[in-house]
Order: sequence, then structure tokens, then C-alpha cells
Amino acid sequence: MATTDLGLPVIRTSERAAAKRCPWRWWQEYREGWQPRYRQADALWFGIGIHEALAQWYLKGKRRGPHPAETFEAWCGDEIAYAKSWLDDNFEEPVWYEAKDLGVTMLEGYVDLWGKDPQWSIIATEQPFAVTITSHGRPMAIFRSRWDGVFRDLRNGKVYLLETKTASSIDTAYLELDDQAGSYWAVATLLLRKAGVLKKGEEIEGIQYNFLRKKMPDERPVNADGLATNTPTKEHYLEALQTAGIRFVEQSSPKSGPIAIEKAKVGDLKVAANFAGLEVFGEVSKVQPTPLFERPEPILRSGPECVTQLQRIADEVEVMNAYRRGDLPLIKTPAKDCPRCPLWGPCRLHERGSDSYLSVLESNYVRVDPYKDDLKSASGYA
Repeated sequence: MATTDLGLPVIRTSERAAAKRCPWRWWQEYREGWQPRYRQADALWFGIGIHEALAQWYLKGKRRGPHPAETFEAWCGDEIAYAKSWLDDNFEEPVWYEAKDLGVTMLEGYVDLWGKDPQWSIIATEQPFAVTITSHGRPMAIFRSRWDGVFRDLRNGKVYLLETKTASSIDTAYLELDDQAGSYWAVATLLLRKAGVLKKGEEIEGIQYNFLRKKMPDERPVNADGLATNTPTKEHYLEALQTAGIRFVEQSSPKSGPIAIEKAKVGDLKVAANFAGLEVFGEVSKVQPTPLFERPEPILRSGPECVTQLQRIADEVEVMNAYRRGDLPLIKTPAKDCPRCPLWGPCRLHERGSDSYLSVLESNYVRVDPYKDDLKSASGYA
């Protein structure tokens, strides 16, 4: 546990999330400092790269920096790493992408869709902070992190906190109670008002979430209605050619002369369709691609919610202190996403009542200072 000169614990958003998600994991990561010795290009690593690329893209005002895809590519360097995503929300079908290719493709698609966001005038970006959290006038902890950005929407003149997230699947139902961005919003409102950045009586209206799905674009053909289609069959080519008034096609076989389209092979029909400039689609697929980028309507926040957010941090510190003193047991909270946890291996051994999990930690993990790195990840918490 990191502490200040006054003996107050330092707390970060990642620690808050870990302690609420699984106290046992929180203890291993933030009290013992265990981290895998060899880490894949995991969600945290990947998210930091995306986050840094967008931070250099959104300069103050309406200015924009280097293309985020270029920044991400340079950030990855020559390292060959792979990023894991999932084909479904049950985390049962993992898929691996070359991390650099995935990030570059995502950011190219992001700019293609949103452009330079001329409606956003950036007020503050990548703002680190450290504030004292109190409860009933008693200092509890130093909350340290950084927020993505604060911008003024030129369409309505209102100010919003920008919160960027990358994920394999996008869920927006919980955002009204999201205390990660909620705590950033509460802190940003207070600090920017104190610094005079916000005008007198002005406040941050709410949070604009900015989602990037961690997947490659769907490469299936899309019809005029924007629906993904399956591979066209002979019947689809026949219908398209007949509609265009084409009744005979040349054969690709050594035989010379045209042949009635009804007797032609699919390959010959495809060549004929291409030559005629016809785009032929198959049946509409039952499984349609999900949007790769989403920006839901801003989540509005109120003054009382600011108090709630800061009090929640104080309450969480109280619980963590109870764990530290041994007043509460270090429980686990098993869930379907447990295999994604970096401590999955040692956890299973510990679950069997075996002390061998300690040997695994000492062999395959290293002790680090979890409070040393202030980089914020778009894939997780920091």
C-alpha cells in the first residue's frame, strides 16, 4: 500500500475496481504487488496505447494532432504482440489479433467515422490529479488518477467530461451508475472550477462516453440496406444476370463459344457479373455485425451526485482498511470472466487449499509498485 507523508493511503481507480470485483485479487495485486512476469498484449496494455493515441489527437480547442493510427503504430514499435478479444459475451470463444494491426485499423475507422469532431472544443486533456478524500471532516485517502478530457460542445455550449473506453462488447446500461467516470467527473468539476478554467456558475454537465469495439471490421458484403450478406449462390447470380438481360456467358473451360447461363458454373457466372459491373449479394445473414463505435447520449450528472461519488470513495477506503487490519476475510467473487484474470492460475491452486500457489507466484510473477504508473487505460481502470 502506498501512503503519503501524512500516512494517508493512496488509492487509484484500478484499485477501487479490483477491491470491489474480487478482494482476493485486490490483495495479491495491491498489497503483495504481484504481476505476471511475462505479460501478453492484454486489455490494459492495449487500452493504454489507444488512450495515448487519442490523447495526442485531441489537442486543446478545435486543433487536432497526428492521426491516432500513426501514434498507436509508433507506440507499439517493432514489438510483435497479440491482443485477445472475444467472439461473444460469454467469453467462450477467444480470438487473437496482431495488436498493432488491430489498433491501427480501429483508429483509422474511428477517424473515418467521426472525422475531427469539429463540434468539440477541448478544454483540458490528460489531466493528472491527486485530491484528498474526506469523510465527516476526517481525511481518508489521496485519490490519484487522471481523466481523458473535458470539452465544450459547440452545438449547445455545454461542457462535458470525455470518457473513452475500448471493449470486446459494449454495454451502456450501467453508465448512470458508473463510478469510474463518475469520480473523474466529480473531481474535474471541483478542480477546473478552482483553477478558474470553468466560468463562474459553470459546471460540467455530464459525461460523454466514447466506445471503441476491440474487433476487426466485418468483411462480409453489405447490401443497399446496409445489411451484411452471405456468399452468393448460383441462384443469386442467375437472378442478377437475368434481370440485367444477360442470357449467355463465356466459359472459362477450353470449350469455345458462349453457353446459356442456366448451364454455366458459378465461377463463370461470377466472372460475367463482374464484367457486367453487377454487384451480387447472397442472403441477408442472420447474424449482423455490431457497431464498432458508439457514443450514447451524454449521461447528465447533478450536484448531489458529486457528493455521492466522493463519499463512495471514502466508504471504499473504510472497507479496504478493514481488509488490511484483518477485520474482514479476503473473499473471492467467482464469475464467468475469471479466466481473463491475470491471477487465474494461482487462484485455482489456492482454491484447492494448496500452498503451491505461492510457488507459482514466486516463479511466474514479479513484485511491482502498483501505484508507480499513472497511465490511464481505455480498456480498464487506472
